Amino acid sequence: MSISIKAIGSSEVESLAKLSQATFIESHGHSAEASDIENYVDFHFNIEELSKALNDPNIHFNKIYFNNQLAGYSKLILDKPQPFTDITPIAKFERLYLLKDFYGLGLGEELLKHNIEIARNHQQRAFWLFVWTENKKGLKFYTKNDFKIIGEHDFKISDKHSNPNYVMLKMI
Repeated sequence: MSISIKAIGSSEVESLAKLSQATFIESHGHSAEASDIENYVDFHFNIEELSKALNDPNIHFNKIYFNNQLAGYSKLILDKPQPFTDITPIAKFERLYLLKDFYGLGLGEELLKHNIEIARNHQQRAFWLFVWTENKKGLKFYTKNDFKIIGEHDFKISDKHSNPNYVMLKMI
């Protein structure tokens, strides 16, 4: 069993777009009407939006491989304040997505550890994130990894649909 994590470069934007779309649909595709999910994915996971993010020095994308197969990715935003806490500097752990075929292999833990190291290396004191209140697997994962619920947020999928999310915090 081999696990490796690598930074995603701007030349990999097309593969990041495909992976982002696939993992979001697998994780959240059932949370709203198909047209709302499709519009959300088209707007947030397109080449232009992802290119902007990949060229931002405060945003770190990483991909994880399991036995040389691409299994998922993460997105960390440094120095991203959260209104529910006055801790600074603080990073937003915006995405940790795995393809379903790779669930249960400890890859989420590895990506989390990797992102904690990046945040520590940039003097961040804490992490925060949103997690869908109905994502029981995600809530269990984050709680097990010392994240605490500090608030709630309506995650807007479309003009007519939002998903209730918890705001979670982890001191690092």
